[in-house]
Amino acid sequence: MRKLVSMRPLAVGIATCLVVPLLVGSCEQAKQAAEGASDICCTDFKVGADFSGVDFGVDASIAGKYKAFLQAAADLSATATVSLSDVTAACRDIAVGMGANAADPSVQGASGAAAATAWCGLAKAQIDAKFGASGSLGGQVAVAMTPPKCEASFEAKAKCEASCSGTAECDFNVNPPTCEGGTLSVECSGSCSGEANASIECTGSCTGNCKGSCSATGGVAVACNGSCDGTCAAGGGAGETGIQADGTCKGTCDGTCTADATAPAVQCSGVCEGTCDAACQATGTVKARCSGKCDSAISAPKCKGGTMGGGCTVDVDCSGSCSGSASAKANCTPPEIGIAVTAKAGVALTAEQEAEVAIALETLRVNLPKLLLVFKGRAQAFTSAIESVISIGGSLIGEGNAGKIGVKGMACGGIAALSIGDALTNFTAAFNASANVAGSFMLQ
Repeated sequence: MRKLVSMRPLAVGIATCLVVPLLVGSCEQAKQAAEGASDICCTDFKVGADFSGVDFGVDASIAGKYKAFLQAAADLSATATVSLSDVTAACRDIAVGMGANAADPSVQGASGAAAATAWCGLAKAQIDAKFGASGSLGGQVAVAMTPPKCEASFEAKAKCEASCSGTAECDFNVNPPTCEGGTLSVECSGSCSGEANASIECTGSCTGNCKGSCSATGGVAVACNGSCDGTCAAGGGAGETGIQADGTCKGTCDGTCTADATAPAVQCSGVCEGTCDAACQATGTVKARCSGKCDSAISAPKCKGGTMGGGCTVDVDCSGSCSGSASAKANCTPPEIGIAVTAKAGVALTAEQEAEVAIALETLRVNLPKLLLVFKGRAQAFTSAIESVISIGGSLIGEGNAGKIGVKGMACGGIAALSIGDALTNFTAAFNASANVAGSFMLQ
């Protein structure tokens, strides 16, 4: 399990070189004089803000790429802060929900990245104490999941690049989109297939077996062995008696049938949303979204779990910063999980212990997806985006552009560099802390 390494010292070094000569004494003097304070102290840079209407006072020749860098720094910093907060809260809820003392000495006084590390360490300790090799509840927890999805949009990146460069030439046929380290999906008006008959992600008609959900189309119910969001009825096969005692459906579903995470792939006569082991095809006028090779024109590419590239021809710094913003603003969906405990042979639980197991599993069911979203969803791709933006900032606000930056641009650039350094520290802590907890389970 890889641990992420912080590059904050580089960002701090960049910011120190940029800001210290300007701000030692100058900021306080400007505040006292109330003249030039907004330039020297940079009151415009705020994490998560939109800088589209802000003039940072830099030369027009680099204004677009400069603003794109600041926007990426602000966007990535905001997302990293939220990720850290979510991981800390989830680990705290797991730890306390499984019996830890909220005032445990290991978490007292901890804040920021240290709090995430401490609370997730305490959560892991509780999990191991309950379900480890010599755990008090005598079983091993296995987690089956549909992977989380974080999809960065090429359309959003292209819009950023157009603003950054003045012109963004985007032709997916001439300059195909890429998704380094992740999965590229596109809208395809024809048929999409995987390499060497590999399964592909699919939202459309699957000519083979579908794993995920299957939705009825044209009023024709689909075979269902799972949860039915619609009308469940008995089918024609053995055991297909309709609604079961646990609320699941075995039969047909006039709606959307979602199979259990551990269920095998099955034939889907409607629209498959999940993975398809054959071709994924458009249905009627609706294009298929797929991760394989499309036999017709593509549109609306998205990058899941990786760093996007290609698609548009622009300045490399514009492209890198815009990819960073797109990664920060990616649409993320937490995983759906199923949790089961395998009891140790010869171990019988008391009624009190069984109740404790039920509480523990519910706590994990609610909070574990939040950790997996960071550990499996954003993961390395998000860190790579931060590292890329740090590098862009170092070259953009370096000595070569000293005469083009100006006082306000230099001050804001330095603060942005510190901010992106904090983003890497925060996300690295969130990733490593969530990975620590996830390592306690058999993930399927």
